[in-house]
Amino acid sequence: MAGKADDRGANNAPAQPRSPPCPTSPKVDRDQCDKTREASQSRDHDHDSHSRYDKTGVSSPTTRDSDDDQPGQPPRKRQRVRLSCLECRRRKLSCDRSMPCERCIRSGTPEICSYETRPGLAPPAKNGLSQGALSSFESRLSHPPPPPGEYRRDSILSRDNDRIRRLESEVAQLKNLLLAKVGGSSFDGSATLADGSPAEHPKPDYASEIVPGTPPPRPPNNPEQDNAAEEDELRFFRGKEFKTRYFGPHNAYMAFSELTSLYPFMKETADEWLSPLHIPKNKDRNQRKLDRERKAQEPDPTLEALLPTKQETDILVEVYLEQFEQVYRIIHTPTFRKSYSRFWDPMLPRTASFTALVLVMISVSCCLHGNTSGTLVGSVSHAHYMAEKWTNACENWHRNQSEKHRKLIHLQIACLIHLSKRVNILKKKRFWKSAGALVQDGISVGLHRDPSHVSDKISVYNQEMRRRLWATIQEFDLQASFDHGLPSLLSSLHFDITPPRNIDDEEFDEDVKSLPKSKPPNVYTFSSFQHLSRQSLPLRLELSRVLTGSPEELDYERVIRYTNEITQEIDSLPSWDLMAAPTLGSSAAPGSSLSSQLSVSSRRPLLAYTLLHIQLRQYIIPLHQPYLRLRKTNSKYQYSEIVYYNAARDMVLLHDKLTEQGVRTLSFLREDALTLSINLCSVTMLQPRGSTNMVMVNSEHTLRLLEKCLGMKEDRVLRCGNHEPWAYSIMCAAYGLLEAHLGVKTAEVAKAGAAERFVNLHYRLVKGENPPASSMQSILSNRAALQQPPNYEGRERQKSITPFAIPSSQGSAMNGVHPGEAPPTPWWLNPVVDPSIPALPQSSFNTEFNLENLGLNLNDLWSDATLGFSA
Repeated sequence: MAGKADDRGANNAPAQPRSPPCPTSPKVDRDQCDKTREASQSRDHDHDSHSRYDKTGVSSPTTRDSDDDQPGQPPRKRQRVRLSCLECRRRKLSCDRSMPCERCIRSGTPEICSYETRPGLAPPAKNGLSQGALSSFESRLSHPPPPPGEYRRDSILSRDNDRIRRLESEVAQLKNLLLAKVGGSSFDGSATLADGSPAEHPKPDYASEIVPGTPPPRPPNNPEQDNAAEEDELRFFRGKEFKTRYFGPHNAYMAFSELTSLYPFMKETADEWLSPLHIPKNKDRNQRKLDRERKAQEPDPTLEALLPTKQETDILVEVYLEQFEQVYRIIHTPTFRKSYSRFWDPMLPRTASFTALVLVMISVSCCLHGNTSGTLVGSVSHAHYMAEKWTNACENWHRNQSEKHRKLIHLQIACLIHLSKRVNILKKKRFWKSAGALVQDGISVGLHRDPSHVSDKISVYNQEMRRRLWATIQEFDLQASFDHGLPSLLSSLHFDITPPRNIDDEEFDEDVKSLPKSKPPNVYTFSSFQHLSRQSLPLRLELSRVLTGSPEELDYERVIRYTNEITQEIDSLPSWDLMAAPTLGSSAAPGSSLSSQLSVSSRRPLLAYTLLHIQLRQYIIPLHQPYLRLRKTNSKYQYSEIVYYNAARDMVLLHDKLTEQGVRTLSFLREDALTLSINLCSVTMLQPRGSTNMVMVNSEHTLRLLEKCLGMKEDRVLRCGNHEPWAYSIMCAAYGLLEAHLGVKTAEVAKAGAAERFVNLHYRLVKGENPPASSMQSILSNRAALQQPPNYEGRERQKSITPFAIPSSQGSAMNGVHPGEAPPTPWWLNPVVDPSIPALPQSSFNTEFNLENLGLNLNDLWSDATLGFSA
């Protein structure tokens, strides 16, 4: 029976190769035979280990029973375990046998450091094996085998020990995997079950979950390491609500966190040495907090003295909320209206912060709907004078506030101060610096990081307001970077904050626990501009970096690629019903209040639609501008010529559409009227006279576009005053220069027309009347008879004093204005003239007109304005 059993076992077991017999003669031959037998057994063991162990190094369940030695056969000599990690063994390098080892750490791949786990051997500890354990382990493995009679007893004991150690190893591995799944990140090697290759799992379709305007979600790859890195990066996100402070992942304070024993030592020192001496350890924070809160509730008499009447303030506040809040979300309208209603309650005190907020808000909209024929203060209108006065007062108050104890209202005032300076053109050479300062303040507060990282410290309402304020600061900085041609701080900044949701202000308040779901992009809300503007932000940041970087980096192929990407972004914008609501001037009843009129037109998406297109098209012009002059030598640059012209033309038409609807917001926010006039004139001047290309064929249309730009600039000058006359003088000269180039007028007639247009505007600004006829005669008195060009027959120059009749659709304030007349005082605004303001004398001008009466020298003005542009 034993023989049959042995035969069955032999038949079932795989055939084992036998080692060659040893010769019995010399000792040298016997030593050689021992070496041959050891090599053969090593190959057998390797073959068996590959068949019994999977890639994880843990014996598979199907082969564990085969670990027992076959009866009747002597056990094979075990191979020495490989103590080096798999990566070092593959690279044939020495390994320090820690987890992870030093070489894997220095190579930047600590996650792939793993060790071969054999039955009966536990994984290496986190700090590696000690030298004593290694030496004892090696001596045990290198011990000579026992006599043949003890094989079976040792085999049974070894088998039991192997199973016990294998089970202990598997239990330790399961514990580490469970801890890692809960959130713990372990690097002790116990969680390493594979050779570093990730398991094959079906990847979810993240593209179907992407919301337009939001960054695509990142697939979950090693969430334990991501969570650890995120916690490490946000460990210095201190504070709560808007009193937060962000230091970044690598800062000087990191050293204090690394030296963990420092704080206990300082505490023990203070308790043992400072307390007996009665030295106070803590500041009286409670008392200082009470004093600070009491001071914040006190009014500011200086700011309150600057407030206009309630009726005027109500109108200007409504103008701001219904115009500027469509593009720059700074105020939460329902919350502001509640505080604003209490602001005028005589029984309640006025806080200085809210007074400053109201003042800087009305300074933004003062000139937009100000008096166009009121008393001048110097060379500016009364509305502009008051706007500058309010802005400076609020800026001085804001500069004296503590940055450590700031609130939401302080950041709102800072954004409104920058917006007021842009609208009223105050310190325009500092726009880029002030926008960069806002970016730095936002980064220090942590606005660029998504508030969900510290959701337990920031309310849901403040989280959304942080997103809106950061989106507003981003647009301020990008536009200032484009206008000045200087780099933006955002190009090199890592930010992960999500865009503001496309929701209305009425859908959430300060007590909300969760935000409503964002509406689709084709549904217009007051937050649609910021929600969709984030969609093109990466492209605009890349264009800002390229245009302000080295010129060698931008070749023509990249220009074409960027142009196509801009076109794709424009095509992806939604097409709202731009005329969904009636206009302000045509739909409002004559006796209705301005608030009700504005509420009727508040849902018109025309303003947001226009700015979304313009902020993308504006980058086409500087991209193709260097290739305009190369058109004469290479015909392939004709594409740049056409794209350049079309971009400038479309931007003028978009502005004109807003002007027809009585919306002047963009003409005050941007200097497109000046820049687009120069762009259209320059591309047309490069064409030879008599050419039949597209630019010259549309020359008459180009002149009409320049007239529209001049009309927009005239309206702004009449409302703000001519404190910057060089811009309008450049536009007049460009229009006359183009007329002379196209042959519409001779050079002398074009010069006279430009001078006449410039003088007429100043008369309308200063006196609100037409200039004397003798003034124009004096300009032409010393000039010989002017000859008209041969192709000018049938064309008469406009004899009206006002070159362009301001259409009545430019707002209710302009209704009833005839060409040549100054706009009357709007029915809803009667500015109170400050008696202390030195007003201009109201006596009539001399019969003989002289430019010195205006305080200007036209020749010097034009020479200064064109300085640097002659080349």
